[in-house]
Formats: sequence, C-alpha cells, structure tokens
Amino acid sequence: MIILVLIYKFAVVMNPVELRERTKLLGHTCTKLALLLPSNNLIAIHLRNELLTVAIDLPSKTRGLLIGQSTANFVKKLSECSELVDKCGYILEFIEEEKIMEASLVTPLIAECNELIAIFYSAFKSVKDKLD
Repeated sequence: MIILVLIYKFAVVMNPVELRERTKLLGHTCTKLALLLPSNNLIAIHLRNELLTVAIDLPSKTRGLLIGQSTANFVKKLSECSELVDKCGYILEFIEEEKIMEASLVTPLIAECNELIAIFYSAFKSVKDKLD
C-alpha cells in the first residue's frame, strides 16, 4: 500500500479515494458533454470521439494508479494520467474557443482539468525527485 501513501503525501490534501472519485466524475461529465456536441459538424464529431476516449481512459488509468506496484510503474502511470487530463483540458478549451458549445458548460470542466493537472504534476515531480 505504499502507492496510497505516495498519492496522499504528494497530492497535497487529496487522498486516493478523492482522486479516483474526481477523475471518475470528470469522466462521466465529459461523456455526457460529448454526447451533447452537434452531430452535423465534422470538427464536433472528431472532438466527441476524442473526448469520449479520454473520458473513459482517465478514470481507468487513475484506478490503475492506485493499485500497488513498483515505483517506476507508478511514475509511468502518473505521467499517463497527467497527459490524459491535459488532453481532456485541451479538447474542452478547443470546444470553448470554437464556440461549439456554450462556455458556461465547458469552463468548470476546464478548471477541474487544470486542478487535476497540478495534482498529477506535483505527485509526479515529487516521486521523480525522490528517485533521482
């Protein structure tokens, strides 16, 4: 259970269950938002597919992160989670900037992505520094 301690210690006030629940909630919300994207716009269709992929992969990878494993594998999975949440944030920003969907629906999700990016990056940096 060293992984649980690492997540709790390096993710500021975030405990493993909260982290898993936040990424799960983000995934569910992004899935619902993706389904609301217009189906008559090629860009929106592509963004829907990308967002659906990330919305499923992020909570899944976070679950895997919380399972006991080697430190090297833990660092790798932290990096993957960070990349997924960053991609999710970028897709949402793109949707907002292109005015494909109302900003009030997308902005809170972008903010959540940014917070999760900071949490994953902080945990990744802390563990990586300890390894070096």
